Amino acid sequence: MAFFTVATANAAPVEINPINDTLEDLAYMFNHEKKDPIYKLELLKNKKLDFSYESLKLVDQYLLELRKTNLDELSNEQYTRIVLRTGAYVGETIRRNDKSKKWNWVDFENAQKLNPQFFNDSQDSFAYAAVLTDGTQFTFPLNKVMKFLANGEEDSLYFYAISSAKQQ
Repeated sequence: MAFFTVATANAAPVEINPINDTLEDLAYMFNHEKKDPIYKLELLKNKKLDFSYESLKLVDQYLLELRKTNLDELSNEQYTRIVLRTGAYVGETIRRNDKSKKWNWVDFENAQKLNPQFFNDSQDSFAYAAVLTDGTQFTFPLNKVMKFLANGEEDSLYFYAISSAKQQ
């Protein structure tokens, strides 16, 4: 189990336990899990999902196609699987391609240790179950997938990822 230590703005260093392996597994399951696949997996068949920023355009298309179905008819389990696996894929794409920062996945509890002011004012919700942090900044791939499902193309995962990487 790997830990990293981060000095926070108003406190002593905090030891954080990243959950990178777990989210890497979920990202892989996004389009590879056959026994318990995401909803409409066939829409991703034969797509080049290689964790490149360009591959996120395909993920945007997948979610656009899902929005054409009646998302209200999805079970909570199906919706959760879509958000977790898609969000993990988006986050892993950022982690693997953004060379300006060392991103780590953390759960809500560890994010709260890093930035108590922000996360104490936030509800422990599904949107914050796993977040990416470089120790000072945070980005929320799961939340972004939820927004895309609600709003459509205006919440493009491709543009979200490239803009997350450009923030310094």
